[in-house]
Amino acid sequence: MLGAAMWAAAASAQEAEGDAPVAESQLEDLLESTSRSQPSPTHRYTDADLAPYFGSGELAEAKALFDRGRHARARAMLRGEQPPVRYLRALAALADDPAAAAAELRALADDYPRMRDHCLFHAARALERLRKRRAAADVYAQVSPGSTLFAEARLGRSRVLERGLELDGALEALLPLRELPAIPRHDGVRRKALLASARLCQKKGDYRCEHRAMLELWATSPLSPEAKVVWERLKELPVPNRWRLRRAESFLAFHDNVEALRLARQVKAPLPDEDACSASFVIGNALRKERQHRKAAAALAPMVEACKGSELRPQAMYVLGYSQSVCGQDAVRTYEALAREYPDHPFADDALFFAAELELRGGRRAAALARLEQVAVRYPTGNFAAEALFQLAWQHRTAGAHAEALAALDRLDRLPGLGRDQRLRSRYWRARTLAEKGDASAARAFAALASDHPTEWYGLLARGRLPQDVVQTASFSAASSGGAAPVWPLEAGPLGDDPRFLAGVELLRMQLPEATAELLALDRRNLPEDAARLLVEALQRSGSANAAALVARTTLGPALKGGVDDRTADVWRATYPLPFRDMVEQWAKASSLDPDLLQALMREESRFNPSARSTTGALGLTQLMPRTARDVARGLKLGRVNPRMLHRPGLNIRLGAAYLAELLAEFEGSTARAVAAYNAGPVAVWRWVRASPDEELDAWVERIPISETRDYVKRVLGSYGAYRLVYGRSRGPQNDRAAAPPH
Repeated sequence: MLGAAMWAAAASAQEAEGDAPVAESQLEDLLESTSRSQPSPTHRYTDADLAPYFGSGELAEAKALFDRGRHARARAMLRGEQPPVRYLRALAALADDPAAAAAELRALADDYPRMRDHCLFHAARALERLRKRRAAADVYAQVSPGSTLFAEARLGRSRVLERGLELDGALEALLPLRELPAIPRHDGVRRKALLASARLCQKKGDYRCEHRAMLELWATSPLSPEAKVVWERLKELPVPNRWRLRRAESFLAFHDNVEALRLARQVKAPLPDEDACSASFVIGNALRKERQHRKAAAALAPMVEACKGSELRPQAMYVLGYSQSVCGQDAVRTYEALAREYPDHPFADDALFFAAELELRGGRRAAALARLEQVAVRYPTGNFAAEALFQLAWQHRTAGAHAEALAALDRLDRLPGLGRDQRLRSRYWRARTLAEKGDASAARAFAALASDHPTEWYGLLARGRLPQDVVQTASFSAASSGGAAPVWPLEAGPLGDDPRFLAGVELLRMQLPEATAELLALDRRNLPEDAARLLVEALQRSGSANAAALVARTTLGPALKGGVDDRTADVWRATYPLPFRDMVEQWAKASSLDPDLLQALMREESRFNPSARSTTGALGLTQLMPRTARDVARGLKLGRVNPRMLHRPGLNIRLGAAYLAELLAEFEGSTARAVAAYNAGPVAVWRWVRASPDEELDAWVERIPISETRDYVKRVLGSYGAYRLVYGRSRGPQNDRAAAPPH
């Protein structure tokens, strides 16, 4: 059971620019019992299906001995032919009798399909200890590519073949690991494979092969200790431009824009040479990330003009358009050219949409509406179709054309794959449009939205549109004190035939620590509610409170609907946890700030990761920019604060609370405007306030011109309302006073 006390512990655990039409972060994103037959995808799990195999009697004693390292005695007590007993008995032999372990595990692999890869991997390890290298290599090769043990199995196969002087085979074993995407999740394995490849090539006397492996390691993992090791050899050798540029691109991904610029500027080839085109793009992108937009545009414009055949050209046009829009140049023409010349490129619909936004800001409404219509018609499955239709509806509504606005929202609702947030926004503004028409059905629409989604931004807004007596009688309250509701049985759904889940459950039932790694390796996207609950339950029983809380938030949180009741209270609390709460309350009180607002801001800024770093260099739990942190610390007379110090939770929370309190005071208590200023800066927010000083809160937020800030305000204020509701501190919507611009 997901007991409330267990969830409380899990939830408290720490885990570890102008008005351009697209924000920096968005630009980054656009530029990862076994004798039974295997359960079917509709298998219903009960509490017994996760119960320990060795829970009582002699088997429990044997497992306790195994856990204490008394393997010989444990092996003697593990009697029986059930696959879990045979597996643990074989593991107990690994240290003292590897020959028996290898034989038993190889025999068990076919009899225990859920644990086949684990049996093979440990059998290969036993054979390796026996120095039966060819046999070990063959067994390592049988581990499935989808297994969590695949990478270690390939490294093991390469290792034993190298010891047997089969160097070509050892190199071949590493190829699948070298071909993994150069992303953080695979970085450790890739580094091992590349370093081992360089060593093998050197042993073969193939120095060209060694040179390439070292270059790849140096370029794709530039901050690693291994890269520093290979540089000692590489610095005496030629470094081709393409690898220098790969390294520059890696530094861009790590937000070290200065080093990326230095490397790219070392490429001296003239345009339109391919390397020169790539270097120009890196330089322009790095300058854009440094917010030097005029210099970025100056670097990218010649590349766009000269590099007609480059695959990077549409991306360069996209970045060029962004920087032009920031510094007041003709970005519409660039966006138009991108959409016209590359109509099938993923950025084509983005470019049309941003051109429409710029047209609107320039007062060219007819041209903007035409472009929005193009986005919706030409790219109905694109990532801007919903936004284009919403903007069409918005423009019609503000012009008083309510029928046309409702028709655009109807089209939006029919889009395939419409996201949850987009659907909720459509529901809310449909109700608002109906209310403006005087349609009585608006009240029912507001009530349904508030009841279905009481902790969402639009659900909170809908509650604010309801009469007080309706709010008081609706089911928006926190859970009762009657204890958690039963969760069993649970439908496994797609987990029912997932090899990793099945292996994870077996490891869990054998109470082995590898269970958590298996369960976390699952693809958790789009799991049905029962399957997600089953996975969370399994992780909770594996002893990983952090992992259980993380999965609950990412799988169950987005699907939560309705009030906070006894069945869902534990998941709500895991979705909106309270880590660092003592420090939050301490420094919120010191700054006269609601601690729930500070908690919500931390949740949305960093997901409570003290080591978090944003694409623009913001650091820590409250994602402070170093310059802002220094200014706030100076005001608090805390002395000099360097960036490294911002990863300390107490200091970061104190500075973040003080800065948020300053913004609330500046904007005369307007939470929405203070939160917007936390993201975009107070200068930009005052500009938006002056542009529409009398706008209602919901419309003012919707009209924030930077999409990142607009979405950020909705997330933080929605999360703020959710914290107050989930923990019983508020049953009504939060009021927000408007702020007048200073004279």
